[in-house]
Amino acid sequence: MTLPNELWLPIFEYLPPQSLRNVILTSKKFHAVAIRLLYKHLILTSPTSFVTARSSLSSIQPSPHALLLSISPFVRTVEQLQEAVAVVSFDGLKPITVNTNNNRQSTRSLFSENKDVYRPSLVADMTLYNTLLSQVTSFTSLRQLVFRGMILPGNFHSIVHDFPHLRDLAVVHCTVPFVRAPPDIDHTCLKIETLTLLDIRATSRSDDDDLNLPRTRLRLLAKASTLRTLTYDHTIWVHRAFTSSSPSPPLTALDVKFPVQKDRPRVPLGFIPFLETLPSLRTLILRNHVPALSLSPSALPALCAISAPFSAITSLSSGRSIVKLDIRDEAALTPLYKAFAAVHSDLSMVQELSLFVGDWDDELMLAIVAHFPNLTKLQIRYVRGGPSEDTIIGMGSRTLYALPHLVSVHIFCIPLPLPPQNFLETNNLDDDTAYGAPGIDDTYFQSMHDIDLDADTSSEHDNGNDDCGIAWNRACPGLRTVQLHPGWVWRRADPTDSWVARPCESGIFGDVFESPPCDARLLADIVKNAESKARDTGWISIRPSRSLSPIIITHV
Repeated sequence: MTLPNELWLPIFEYLPPQSLRNVILTSKKFHAVAIRLLYKHLILTSPTSFVTARSSLSSIQPSPHALLLSISPFVRTVEQLQEAVAVVSFDGLKPITVNTNNNRQSTRSLFSENKDVYRPSLVADMTLYNTLLSQVTSFTSLRQLVFRGMILPGNFHSIVHDFPHLRDLAVVHCTVPFVRAPPDIDHTCLKIETLTLLDIRATSRSDDDDLNLPRTRLRLLAKASTLRTLTYDHTIWVHRAFTSSSPSPPLTALDVKFPVQKDRPRVPLGFIPFLETLPSLRTLILRNHVPALSLSPSALPALCAISAPFSAITSLSSGRSIVKLDIRDEAALTPLYKAFAAVHSDLSMVQELSLFVGDWDDELMLAIVAHFPNLTKLQIRYVRGGPSEDTIIGMGSRTLYALPHLVSVHIFCIPLPLPPQNFLETNNLDDDTAYGAPGIDDTYFQSMHDIDLDADTSSEHDNGNDDCGIAWNRACPGLRTVQLHPGWVWRRADPTDSWVARPCESGIFGDVFESPPCDARLLADIVKNAESKARDTGWISIRPSRSLSPIIITHV
């Protein structure tokens, strides 16, 4: 029997690049199918990688669908390039002479709020850089594009408009250059559906909203009429681009990262009016410290999924039908119980609940059962104390039996890192992932814990498997997943199956956004691991995930 191409394509997606190249050489039919995947995603993170792959890039057919770019030209006055050691050209490498009179401390202070970890060691000369940009603009079939850890091109806004099929755009850890006479480009005609702007730097500090300023102009990308998912942080405050005369697009998902410091109690100027102009917003993620938001009762009528600090949960939940709720930071038990009681009618339809408590209390389970009768998925992270073995075995018959729709329970202890000792350590913090909350690139309710797959701890979890399984089977027949340890989870396929302990590596509840995670953001995550493995010029084989096709990576 001959399989159609539509079936071969998903099969080939699981192959590493080297195996995919062998498939291409097998037959003309396999060549036509597999060639689409081999060059579907392209990553260029160093000028040397572009020099090595230049000849093959010009002949890629079909054109790549996703590109991650991290190559900058050499500009001596840009702080992000202070660690560069050599300039790469087509003729080779030229070392950079260091100016000992250069006062780095004065420039470093401009970026004290940023995680300063994306500093390239190799930069391109202008001839190589202009050739690179010409090559990039020739990939007219791009759907996902990521600029990461680089100086954005001076004609960045024009370049973005050169890709008619572009749907996902991300600019992360980048410096925006100052352009004396920026072109007047209308971004409302862009067809992008997902936009990510994080850790945006400029060559000078300014909080003005002058349209001629680099970061202000970058905000205007969010005016694309087709935009549905928007992610940004406090370095750019994208919501300032929208006013009463310039309405926001019909967003369905919004992810905003606030500053880490809790000494800024005020809501950013214009943020609440911005939220009140989003009638179609269904998912809202607020990271780090966020004060209570005084929203009008008619605001956010479609909101059904919230991931936010405890301080903002009550104001966001009041008067809205919430289905997914994630309390990102530590919640004291007494205020938590009061908050549950205050918005009980609004939370009664919650199906997925995740929260973090510092001290374990058995009464917490009673409060959850009383206020969330329709739960299907539950996650509780704690630091101190914990349920006893008797409590765990009897939890099904005493409390969780009252949740007839429950299919997964995750209750485990997490270690907290030491608190920052000084101001600089506070600025280097990323976000509230210290509490086990999902990070900016992580899926909804994803486990944030490192797992030692080589550690032989299966016997530890199997000893109590029978007793717990029998007790929970009797009280909770619909339960399929139980996690009592950060690295292990018990699963069963149906009520007649036995419980099996397995390493927990993947997300728990899936994606908070209604659409699958964009490949562009997955590219940024995978390249972090790939760079550490690069040793010699050539291909690097990466086992693709289910949602990401094989990636071709040249030597970094």
